[in-house]
Amino acid sequence: MMDATTTQAGYGGFRIAGMDLALPMETLREVIPCGVLAKLPCAAPYVIGGIDLRGVMVPVIDLRIALDLTVTDIVFPNVIIMAYENKLLGLLTETVTGVFTGNEKNTNRITFAAADLPVYCGCLRRDDDGVLVNILSPAALIMLKDVPVTEDPESRRVESVSGEEEDKAQNGKMHPMLLMRCGSVALAIDAMAVYTTMSDFTIEHSALAMGNCHGVISYDGAKVPVLDLLNLCGLGEIDLTAHLQAVLIHLPQGMVALLVSKVINVIRIHKSEVISMPAYTVPRPSLFCGVLPDTTLQHELAAASRYFVLDGAALKSDPQVVNLAGVNTTGQSAANRHATQKATPDSGKPGKRPNMITYQLDGETASPFEQIKEILPFTSDIPILDQGGPMLGMVVVRGCSIPVVCLSRLVTGKSIQRTAATSVLVVEVDNEAMGFAIPALESIEPAQWEPELPQLGGAERSSLMLAIHSNKLAQIGVNNSIRMIPVLDLEKIARAFRAKRLTAA
Repeated sequence: MMDATTTQAGYGGFRIAGMDLALPMETLREVIPCGVLAKLPCAAPYVIGGIDLRGVMVPVIDLRIALDLTVTDIVFPNVIIMAYENKLLGLLTETVTGVFTGNEKNTNRITFAAADLPVYCGCLRRDDDGVLVNILSPAALIMLKDVPVTEDPESRRVESVSGEEEDKAQNGKMHPMLLMRCGSVALAIDAMAVYTTMSDFTIEHSALAMGNCHGVISYDGAKVPVLDLLNLCGLGEIDLTAHLQAVLIHLPQGMVALLVSKVINVIRIHKSEVISMPAYTVPRPSLFCGVLPDTTLQHELAAASRYFVLDGAALKSDPQVVNLAGVNTTGQSAANRHATQKATPDSGKPGKRPNMITYQLDGETASPFEQIKEILPFTSDIPILDQGGPMLGMVVVRGCSIPVVCLSRLVTGKSIQRTAATSVLVVEVDNEAMGFAIPALESIEPAQWEPELPQLGGAERSSLMLAIHSNKLAQIGVNNSIRMIPVLDLEKIARAFRAKRLTAA
């Protein structure tokens, strides 16, 4: 148990030139795409220009130049806006690594013999992923030689609050809130629930694309499912033709990207300032914890008339978010990915409801989601080797050959028809991968109950037929969507199918 006197400080992490860096959360204002910087009359070589922040010119510095490091092109540069002692300064970054907490008592302080104030003041291990991060000194950054700083217009609003509000700000704990817009709807969320934001990305086609999920995006070597946040909240659908941004949230299972129209700002409020609202105000009240008052917003109200506050914990526990977080795919081999999944803390917990992936054969069918190592699109480059049988061909993915079997042909006797929705479910048995082609994916849902009916004629049936006709069922869904559907054990089918083919050979 954590000691009551332990101080858990919040930080915003980012990376440049291979360095993992961080600033205290209270100094971070927002992250914006770099774009074209304006030239500034400044002699410091590390001041690379200025960025327009809603009519305020904020100088931007490149720490690589300040620290005499090699400067290379950044594919998608962003600028972190730092606010310190009523001054604004921009820092160029390759990527934002998210907000995190750390025990201040565990910070390893660094001292320098030189008289100049160093920008690097110590290191701290992140609580979320254990990475050792270098902590920067906001005071030293503001005081870098010949660096111009801009007065923070937000500070004038803070100075104008009443004496009662000042006492509250000094004595109470402030929390950073990320403001964003989804179409015409303005939303806010505790910034500590956000891992990072992205401004430049491409939504890639994926077999996961169904309902609120529109595909995947690439982030840090992983393919992260993308959800329409507006649709998830039951508030409409986001315009996919517009330029969108993504808010990434991190769960133990993996990451999920939430599509938003624009990330607007980061403000600091007391949680007591959030105004509760009746449950019938929004379609999915469990995802919200209230609205922000006008007094905390000022110029942000130009973007919307009211900010609805999302409940970060509720969002991260939403079944669809949790299920999609568990399907992040990387460049790992199937065997390594399988070993990683086996090592997760939840995998051995008793009473944990298994997730089922549902798909179409003759009707809706389910399989244990833990068996699925990867979901591939059924592309035209998969050759048809056996026109009349279930073996379709083979696909090569990251140096691994995967035989592809028509599951529909095995189970129903009918060949699959290729469509845009056709997918391949990859399973692994005895360190060998096998893919099952299915007509279309349906959903990923937890099974409430898994009865198994007795099998008839077991002695006369082959092991493959017994695996296909197991008579196992699963109760899936809630309320009006509850249904009982057949379950196929794809690992058992793969093992039996392989044995039959080897025997025939």
